[in-house]
Amino acid sequence: MQQSRLDKFFTIKKSATTSKLADNNDDDGSTDTTTASNEQTKKRLLTNDNESNKKLKRVKSDSSTVNSNENSQSTENTETNFSLNQFYLDKFLLILSSLLKHHKCLFNENELILFDKFQTLSASSQIIFVRLLMRRCKWLRRSTINYEISDISNDTDNLISLVQIGLLQDISSLDDLDAGLRLLTSDEMRDFSKRFHCQSKTNKSKKTSIENLKSLTNQYKSMFGSTTATNRDHLLLKELKRIIINCYKISEDIRGLFFRMMLTYHPVALLAMDDLDQNGFTLLYKTFQIIRGQLRLPWNEDQISHEHLPFKTPEQLQLYQKAIDLQTEYHQLEESKNLDDLIHFYETYNEQWREMIDSSSENEQLPGYFRRFSPDYVRARILSHLTEVLQRARRYDEAIELIQYLLSRTMYNRYRRGKLWNRLALMQENYVKPNGHQQCLNTIQEALQDPYVTLGDRLGLCERARKLFSRPKSKGVLLATWITDEEDNLMWTVPLPKEIEVTGRLLANDARMGKVTYTIQDPVDGSIQFCNVEQLAIHHYRTEEDYTYGIHSEGAVIRTLIGLLFLDLIYILPTPDLLIDIFQTEPLDFQTDAFYKSRKSQIDERISQLNSEESIEEVAEKNWEMYNLTMSSVVNWELFQTKTTLLSALKCLTPEQIQSMSIYTFVHNRAAWKGFPDLFVWNPIAKKCKFVEVKSHNDRLSFHQLVWLDKLVEFKIDCEVCKVSANGAKKLMQRTSSTIELD
Repeated sequence: MQQSRLDKFFTIKKSATTSKLADNNDDDGSTDTTTASNEQTKKRLLTNDNESNKKLKRVKSDSSTVNSNENSQSTENTETNFSLNQFYLDKFLLILSSLLKHHKCLFNENELILFDKFQTLSASSQIIFVRLLMRRCKWLRRSTINYEISDISNDTDNLISLVQIGLLQDISSLDDLDAGLRLLTSDEMRDFSKRFHCQSKTNKSKKTSIENLKSLTNQYKSMFGSTTATNRDHLLLKELKRIIINCYKISEDIRGLFFRMMLTYHPVALLAMDDLDQNGFTLLYKTFQIIRGQLRLPWNEDQISHEHLPFKTPEQLQLYQKAIDLQTEYHQLEESKNLDDLIHFYETYNEQWREMIDSSSENEQLPGYFRRFSPDYVRARILSHLTEVLQRARRYDEAIELIQYLLSRTMYNRYRRGKLWNRLALMQENYVKPNGHQQCLNTIQEALQDPYVTLGDRLGLCERARKLFSRPKSKGVLLATWITDEEDNLMWTVPLPKEIEVTGRLLANDARMGKVTYTIQDPVDGSIQFCNVEQLAIHHYRTEEDYTYGIHSEGAVIRTLIGLLFLDLIYILPTPDLLIDIFQTEPLDFQTDAFYKSRKSQIDERISQLNSEESIEEVAEKNWEMYNLTMSSVVNWELFQTKTTLLSALKCLTPEQIQSMSIYTFVHNRAAWKGFPDLFVWNPIAKKCKFVEVKSHNDRLSFHQLVWLDKLVEFKIDCEVCKVSANGAKKLMQRTSSTIELD
């Protein structure tokens, strides 16, 4: 049934596009399919209620007098939209049935009853609810709820049925004055402001009117005298509801329930999203893209392990959801850059979360890749971010104590431990009096023995210890024999990388935005082009050093080149619990130390196989054909537009260099992707390539960048630092229409 609906959808879509193309050919011979599709989409999005009702009547009508192209196109749009709505509903019901089959134990009795009520609703009501779930959680007026569902006689009846079973809130539940005022149109807001004599004479914007009405609550007087702010808001809301009449919203509790449903079915995909609550239900649209062939998945549905979901009880799932909600709240506060609110957030949850982390023992039995789905893991991650907040607030003693607490919990923040050790050493060196310098050295010694400290963080700690211990005032005062003791082998250093100087003509410099614009001359037609600092460096290597191709993508290049050669091995699942979400772009253990250990024999065999240019090309072509356009966190398919371009880049690296980089990246895994040089330039004819880190004279290399440059030299791969400077600002030059192509 679902497949037949999809076939109908694509047939209608194709016929609509063909019809539009025919019209365009009659007019001017154009065959712009994209323009036709965009015009159809724009018409559907801009359709108001009256036009929608006319369309629905035309769909139901048996009249044979509808002959115009416009009416025919409207009917096709309505049928197409209905098929799309039905697709969303079918997928949503499939998710719901799968959860009730495999994970029914994660929902309580009342929630299961609500699921049953939802399934008894009409298809039209279900479609409306699913589409509302995919929108932002806010109040919506009836006029904005329009999905062109062809079998609806009265949309309001379907909304009322959703209100009756508790899935929607109606206007009777509206108690937020700000939310209600935002529902008014500009004309309605102007009339509403006039009624209360608070319309701005100079600024007639809707935002200003809302601010004026809110300030009115401090001055409003009723016939009985002064009223409280609550009563004044109530009077405004009462008048507001007379204008709005019908508005609806999915309550926070209901949305939380269905978000938990999606969190259970797509736990990994949701974690990869920036805005979990708002984007969670767009996974339905991603499914639609997969059906259309726009995306590919590396997995099959029958490979998913339903038995190994990290949530075992409803309480665990609810606690995890609450932790995710608090993480979202923290990130919103961080974006607002309000230090007082962040400190209040810390004071509210610090002690409570520590008690929860200390009292929990169940996470000790979980594999590392499952531990991130526990609420304690999320809490510990937020606390690690709060150490930076305390440092900014100059509450150094509390920040030091919190870092020491987090470092004592080795189950969490393993990939942030190096950063935590560095922050602790910095604060002890600069803000602890007395004996802070000795505490700093003791901390560094302990950190260098931590197996979870990555090479870049390790190098940073060594440099801090070396500088602190070599100060004249430190001689005879500080005790740190391990710094000079070669037997301890704790200290580490790397030589400075090769540097070159490149100058460019500076066009503009916006210091506030951190953007610098240079001008370059196109080597083909001689026109003046505008570029950033990385493009200027690529232009230098293209024109001065004969590198015909160049890419600015930092670590994405090496991940793609090396990852493609091992992509089939990356998708191997030694244990079934590594795949719990069809939208996973990698096995759960990929960014952990367990990944290489569990596949060591296969990876080592593949590395030994890559001993010639022919074998490298054979493996790359095989994986390209097998996985091209597959959703992957390793290979960026858009980086090299064709297979030929990618193979030409691989040929510029010798088999020995590819083998060395492969071993290093898999052994160090997640830490190896940090600090890779900015540019990759190559010449497939000369079979030469170079990795380049681009810096201005004021920039310094990070320790992670120093480590990678040192490793590239060790692997005998050409690399260097390109220092870019301006040779003097000139007058603004007139822009030309042509652009330089920088691969």
